[in-house]
Amino acid sequence: MDEVTQSALDWIAKAERDLEAAKRMIVCVDPLLDTGSYHCQQAAEKALKGWLTFRSVSVTKTHDLVHLVRECVKLEVGFQDLLEMADFLSPFAVDFRYPGDMFEPPLEEAKTALIAAEKIVLTIAQKIRSK
Repeated sequence: MDEVTQSALDWIAKAERDLEAAKRMIVCVDPLLDTGSYHCQQAAEKALKGWLTFRSVSVTKTHDLVHLVRECVKLEVGFQDLLEMADFLSPFAVDFRYPGDMFEPPLEEAKTALIAAEKIVLTIAQKIRSK
C-alpha cells in the first residue's frame, strides 16, 4: 500500500473512533450530548480530510466542513450530496465546547448529528477502501 493511501486510511481510522465515541456518548442512559455532538463534527471533519489526502490534496487546518466538502466536490461532484449535512455539523466544532448560551444541544439534534456524521464517514470510508 502506498503512503498516500495509508495516510488516508489513518484519517478514516481516527474518524471512525470519533464516530464510535459520539455513539457511546449520545446513545446511552446518561448522555453527554455536548461532547458527543462535538465528536460527530470531528468524525466528519477527519473523514473529509481523509478523502482529500487520498486524492493528494493538501489538507488545510480548518473545522469548516462546508469548505472541506466544497474542496471534495472539485474532485468528485457527488460530494455535493454531503453539503447540507456538513453545514449542519460545522457549528458543533465550537458551539457547545465552551460556556455560553446553551450547555448542550437537545437530544434529537444530537441524534441528527450522529446520523449525519455516520453518513459522511461511511460514504468516504467506502470510497477509499474500494479503490
